[in-house]
Amino acid sequence: MTEFINKPYERIFVRDIIKLSLDDLIVMMSSLEAANAYWVDQVLFASFAMSESEELAKKEMQNEMYLDKIIFAKYEKYTKTVKSSTNLEIGVLNMQRSKLYKDLIAWLKTQPIWNE
Repeated sequence: MTEFINKPYERIFVRDIIKLSLDDLIVMMSSLEAANAYWVDQVLFASFAMSESEELAKKEMQNEMYLDKIIFAKYEKYTKTVKSSTNLEIGVLNMQRSKLYKDLIAWLKTQPIWNE
């Protein structure tokens, strides 16, 4: 039988964190092919990986990930979709059960940009 191993990343490097208004986040996400945002602990967000390369693939094998950016907006309650003031609408995925994303949002809330 195949052995399955769940091994979380040891380190995740984030190049940029961008706090947006809810409207700006929706506009940005709606312009992407996969226009879904994630929701965890009163935060609506999306993360973007860096362009794939052989070097980054090696880092992944060493339990490291590099994110180009995280965009986020405070959003109190989970809803399946969210609309902007101009009626753009995106889907929202509830990732509350993901340990990785819960850890990410807990870390995000300790960053100076959280209170800006």
